[in-house]
Amino acid sequence: MALEGNLKDFSLSDMFRLLQTGAKTGVLHIDREGAHGVVCFRDGQVYHASASGTSEPAGKRLAKTGVVSEKQLRQAQGLMKIQKKDKAERKLGQILVDEGYLESSVLEDFVREVVADALFDLMRWEEGELRFEPDEVVADADLGITVPVDGALADAARRLEMWNRIREKIPSLDTRFAMSGTPGGKSGDIHLKPREWMLLCYLHGSRSVRELIELTGYSDFDTAKILYGMYAAGLIEKVGPAGERLED
Repeated sequence: MALEGNLKDFSLSDMFRLLQTGAKTGVLHIDREGAHGVVCFRDGQVYHASASGTSEPAGKRLAKTGVVSEKQLRQAQGLMKIQKKDKAERKLGQILVDEGYLESSVLEDFVREVVADALFDLMRWEEGELRFEPDEVVADADLGITVPVDGALADAARRLEMWNRIREKIPSLDTRFAMSGTPGGKSGDIHLKPREWMLLCYLHGSRSVRELIELTGYSDFDTAKILYGMYAAGLIEKVGPAGERLED
């Protein structure tokens, strides 16, 4: 029997802890107008989450982010098909680790990051219907790694705290930035990472946070966090629709 509720009466944190306490396996569906999220549980721990309404297969996500190559992914998927005939229980992630294609710690960080990204989005939803389907499985999203509920909630809480600080400087995704004409004094000590360089390159002309998200494919949190850091360092400045410099 499905477990159901509403975000106005029953928080996600409460639902997660209930599923953790009962060591439940299944999928929690969260629906609001125009959006659908899922959180997948195995024995009371989370192995996947998505707030986008669609979930890419885990292997495709690993290859897209460069954690493994397309060739390594195909080889691991081939081994997975062979082992199924023998009724083996190894998940795709476990095969990738066993074959030496990536470290177990890298796989764990990847899964934790995917879950944290989704829960950060889901925990900002103020309304929605909850429905837990016991024993439902999303096989192609399961890499064999689970994240403890307490850890997942703590990661999401840290992001929400950071998000609130970011919003003091970036109140809207329509906030526009451009490269600073007069970089601040701290800018000479800044060493940019590849993701930061990419954002900065797009700011040769002014763009909104929303436009940068679409161009880079980064999440709203990651995009705003990078911009927040570069703004604090004086590398970029807020501008208006016509490119005029704005003050806080």
